[in-house]
Amino acid sequence: MTEPDGEAIASEIGGAIADVLARHEGGFVTRWVALVEAVNGAGERGLWTTTSDDMTAWDTCGLLTHALHMQQAQTICGLRH
Repeated sequence: MTEPDGEAIASEIGGAIADVLARHEGGFVTRWVALVEAVNGAGERGLWTTTSDDMTAWDTCGLLTHALHMQQAQTICGLRH
């Protein structure tokens, strides 16, 4: 699968995240990470990430790890009910 135009997509995603957060929470975005699974026209699957401009590799790993731990905790809590 061909890698999408990361800069253009990151810019649009960042703007969309900021707009939605501002409408629903009244806050503002400091940093973000998006993890995306996509299927192209040929049926090839791909997985890619994009981040806000100021993200370092360890910031990205930290946010993704935190998200993983939150999801695992929610899954475990859901299994207990």
